[in-house]
Amino acid sequence: MSEDNVYTLLITKGNDPDDQYGFYKERIDSQNDFSYIEYNTQDDELTDDLFGEIDVIVMLFGLYHNNQEMFDDLFKKSKEFDVPILLVRFFGMEYVLKELEVKSDAVVGWNPHCIVDAIETLVKGKDWVKPCDVADDS
Repeated sequence: MSEDNVYTLLITKGNDPDDQYGFYKERIDSQNDFSYIEYNTQDDELTDDLFGEIDVIVMLFGLYHNNQEMFDDLFKKSKEFDVPILLVRFFGMEYVLKELEVKSDAVVGWNPHCIVDAIETLVKGKDWVKPCDVADDS
């Protein structure tokens, strides 16, 4: 679990023609009061030890269609290691696949405050209460 409010995140990164990962990083890094350690699915070896350290798996829905096997593997690891999943919708869209939504612990859009609030809520073990309306996720 996190120490001193520094969260350990595993973020999906892979075949990403729309640069959803880069846009996510800009958004989350704009939050001065939020500290995190990042691992990602492209640059880090995803060992069982690593999953034991992760607070939240952040899945960027915009990467799903080009990286389905990775998403399936992460859902399995999430269950195995009891790590919550935050699904971030494709930028500018409200839709996510229902099958992914039901497997995720929370779903948010691109509002950086909503992303941070969701991560903090998931780590603190509270039930997810949707803090941000879809209309506010711009």
